[in-house]
Amino acid sequence: MTLILDSSEIREAIALASELTSALNLSVPAVEEKVRSVAAPEVPTKTVRKTLPVSVDEIDPTGLEYRGDQLEQVILNMCKRSHFSGAVVADDTGLPFAVVNPPVSMEAISAFTAVLGGALERAGSLLGHHGAEYLSIDINYEEKIILRRFLINEAPYFLLAICPQDVDERSEIEISIDQIVSILNKR
Repeated sequence: MTLILDSSEIREAIALASELTSALNLSVPAVEEKVRSVAAPEVPTKTVRKTLPVSVDEIDPTGLEYRGDQLEQVILNMCKRSHFSGAVVADDTGLPFAVVNPPVSMEAISAFTAVLGGALERAGSLLGHHGAEYLSIDINYEEKIILRRFLINEAPYFLLAICPQDVDERSEIEISIDQIVSILNKR
């Protein structure tokens, strides 16, 4: 375990996560609204937290001309459907392909994604699980960071999403990765 904690990638990921969490606490205010049950109007109202407006009108990414616009629309649709706060698609060098609602600058969140991806790969190999693909980090009691590694032509790419703690994000992440891979594989 000492090898993992002493890893420079882990130290860098911790430093970037600290910056990210402080930015999240300052720049993502909870949007609360009162919701009244239609089926039982006598039930008292309860508070619901929303991070993005939910729209049933999703834009089909295949109708967009540029791949960057298509990638951005895929992760925007993912965020809307699943109430994710934001997301980024980046390669292992930190080059961002698409970013939606970053809590910090695009460069910082992309660098964080690459560093966290390196830490995921290193932790997997140190623990004897080469090819680890999934990492979840609790930011606070309400949100978590999800990192999913995927390969395109043997090159690693990462999808990082910030989402509520109580969401099971795995199926949404997998659907979105399938769409991202198909867009990035276009010539």
